Amino acid sequence: MIILTMMVLVYIISLIKHDYSVIDISWPLGFLYISILLLDWAGTWNEMLTKSFVTLWAVRLCSYLFYRIMKHGPDARYKELEQGWGADHHIHAFFKVFMLQGVLMYWIAMPVTTVTFVVKSNTLLLILGSSLWVVGFALETMADYQLYTFRQKAENKGKYLMTGLFSFSRHPNYLGECLLWMGIGILALPSPYWLLALLGPSILIAALYKFSGVPYAERNRKGDAFQQYVESTGAIFPKIF
Repeated sequence: MIILTMMVLVYIISLIKHDYSVIDISWPLGFLYISILLLDWAGTWNEMLTKSFVTLWAVRLCSYLFYRIMKHGPDARYKELEQGWGADHHIHAFFKVFMLQGVLMYWIAMPVTTVTFVVKSNTLLLILGSSLWVVGFALETMADYQLYTFRQKAENKGKYLMTGLFSFSRHPNYLGECLLWMGIGILALPSPYWLLALLGPSILIAALYKFSGVPYAERNRKGDAFQQYVESTGAIFPKIF
């Protein structure tokens, strides 16, 4: 009910602003809202760390997205979708953008929900989950910075970043996102609902690989150089062989 109410409100705001891209900023804010409502600073270490990690992730990502929108304008993909849907774009957007993201948020946030049922912390899982989150957060932050600096140079217009972190993953920012949510999932493993905790990161990985992540980001990328890059570099997780 929390997520449904939030998504309906964001949808109404998007209609007022005539801009569906407001959903992007509401994505990290939604997880922050859930953690504020459900998690207690006086709970277990698992709960406190999860709340801290979700807060840091949400603030960073929201700030980055807000800056990007202010500097470059709304994400063009929503205008593309609106034009493709025609006169009924309001209905399509409600179900295919806002409600769909609400469903994804519900499942991806399962570690945040299930960590509230942890009674006793496990030191090994605390260290493992926290370490994985830190690595993922750092990776995502560095990848966004490298991509931002690359795109600021006029000579790189129309080119693809294939160096730095992007030399071992075509989307290291997605890799960081996956790792940090896997870390949060590990923090929720002592919960009796540990399977749901693992389901959240699994759905995120599947969505990035098959739906909203890699397929959309690479939809217009062409050329022999990019094809060679695809063959030698993993989409999210690095190729081992």
